[in-house]
Amino acid sequence: MKIIHRYILAEIWGPYLITLFTFTLVTLLHRFSRLADLVVAKSVPASLVGKLLLSLLPRFLEITLPAALLLAVLLALGRLGADSETTALRTAGVGMRGFLLPVLLVSLGTFLVNLTIGWSGIPWGQRMLTESISRIVSIRAGAGVDEHVFREVGPDVLLFPDRVSPEGTGMTGVLLSQRVEGQDPLLVFAKNGRFLPENSTQSAGILLFDGTIHNYDRKADAYRMASFREMEFRLPRVSVAAGNQDSPRNLTLPELARKISQAEGSSSAGPYRYRFHRRLSLAASCLAFGLLAIPLGHSQRARGKSSALALTLVLILFFYLFIAAAGALENSSQTLMTAILWFPNAAGLAAAIWLLRRSETRLIFLPDLFGRLAGKR
Repeated sequence: MKIIHRYILAEIWGPYLITLFTFTLVTLLHRFSRLADLVVAKSVPASLVGKLLLSLLPRFLEITLPAALLLAVLLALGRLGADSETTALRTAGVGMRGFLLPVLLVSLGTFLVNLTIGWSGIPWGQRMLTESISRIVSIRAGAGVDEHVFREVGPDVLLFPDRVSPEGTGMTGVLLSQRVEGQDPLLVFAKNGRFLPENSTQSAGILLFDGTIHNYDRKADAYRMASFREMEFRLPRVSVAAGNQDSPRNLTLPELARKISQAEGSSSAGPYRYRFHRRLSLAASCLAFGLLAIPLGHSQRARGKSSALALTLVLILFFYLFIAAAGALENSSQTLMTAILWFPNAAGLAAAIWLLRRSETRLIFLPDLFGRLAGKR
């Protein structure tokens, strides 16, 4: 590797690591207050909260890796342009293609890391997340419950409290719904409730006071209602993860591919196809962003650092708007969904290749022309 390539790599690595840490930290910030509340107010063990935080990292890194790469290359080239080093390199005959090898190496490395995250990191994180939540619920059944929010506290069991005590053990205005196979959900309304921790003989549960039980029996065409003063409801011991084994988030890329082939031609393949192409598209975006950053970085001048962040945010927003649009079509038009997911990558790579070829034509064609004219003399 040439000295100039090592120099460019050194310029990229510093901003790359800093921006990756910053972007990941920013995406996690809105979770920190919730996680801190679990430890401080609801006495959840810090080790479980740490596992919960660790399980979120693959999902966030999948997004922040391409963004960090794009911003790092723009910052590095902006710094070189601000110090007139880019001009000096052009004078020495090093055009944009001189930056291609180091940027391509960083992009390829980021692509492989992102592909590994999409291949097995996200399923691992999702399984750890589910297991951690299940364990937290078994220790502190009210730890994951929020006011005015429906929360699944067990398999097929939804809980909606109007008010939750600060320590997370009591609640008022309780609505509990349990799905029963082949029947309408069983609804329970209670004035007050209290969470019961897991013990050696019983699972975690909820103690309800002054309420009513409602159920509609379709077979008998009868609506039944019963009132109670006190009712103890124990959550099923079956792990929450048991019912989510086939969820697209829990499957690796090969498993998603098998699910797509098994459900080929049916609408049930939509969620699996979306997750499969979404992970591959996010990994490929590392290559598209890295190559596109070379001509964009060269277009910056002395104020390149100030515009790099704005340019990164615009491109990232453009890219993820297509991801959101594709997600809305996962159950309707799978062909269109796939095309929308891959369009930003194709457009970014096409633009990068065109700009690189155009710049080299402008830099190399003229010296060759003058060389031929001088040879005729």
